[in-house]
Amino acid sequence: MVQLRMLVCFAHPDDEAFPVGGTLATYAEKGVDIRLICATLGDEGEIRQEGSATVETLAQVRRQELQCSCESLGIQEPIILDYRDSGMARTEANNHPRAFMNTPAAEVVPTLVKEMRRFQPQVVLTFGPDGLYGHPDHIAIHHHTVTAFQQAGDPMAFPEQLQNGLKPHSPPKLFYSVRPRGFRTVMALKLREAGMDAPLPSPARVNDGVPPELIHIEVDATDVVERKIKCLQCHHTQNSPQRPYHLLPREVAADIIGREHFTRGYPTVAPGERVPADLFEGLW
Repeated sequence: MVQLRMLVCFAHPDDEAFPVGGTLATYAEKGVDIRLICATLGDEGEIRQEGSATVETLAQVRRQELQCSCESLGIQEPIILDYRDSGMARTEANNHPRAFMNTPAAEVVPTLVKEMRRFQPQVVLTFGPDGLYGHPDHIAIHHHTVTAFQQAGDPMAFPEQLQNGLKPHSPPKLFYSVRPRGFRTVMALKLREAGMDAPLPSPARVNDGVPPELIHIEVDATDVVERKIKCLQCHHTQNSPQRPYHLLPREVAADIIGREHFTRGYPTVAPGERVPADLFEGLW
């Protein structure tokens, strides 16, 4: 039987948890070997749990949280590129010279190409062009991953990598993690129905997500919702007290976080084509 592999390229610790944790846990349970590349340690993230970290310790705490999450999901230890978190769009952190959003493709893409050639995944997963909600690091990792995906199989791209036994590798499939437009409002209302004091999104965030026609796959991850909740709990510094999924009845939590959404970036989806729900369709 062919060993199936998935390479996941994201920007921050917890990117692997909320949007795709159920999908990763599902495929890990099926025996897929999953490797995560994380560009930063999320040092510009909020500290949502009092006493869980300080501004000075946040990056190292989040490194430990990410390792905990990967273990919970049953995937490999993460590869961390150690760029600096750029912060949200139009904040002062965007101007830092080591901010990931400012790192040139010529520096990032060869690293991703090398990992694709080394790991030889059949499926590559990253954010969509919208970066899920416009985060500049999410958008940056999308562009760098797509470029690396296109170049990994070209022997003329970074030929020095091929001198030590690596071979060109063209992954068969590329997928993007996306969310339906208006997802923040839907989730907040469901939490309120469950008795939680969940705030509605700000006007700037209310339209986050993509229109339904851009969503090709909805993965039902309700069977592994406990593992998803466990990995979310690993990211203690980032957990809002207003979204305690581990305290909700299982069926309520599954309804809110049990479905994950994807666009197929490659092969290009033809007009009218129905995309199979299995990311590894035809590769098992």
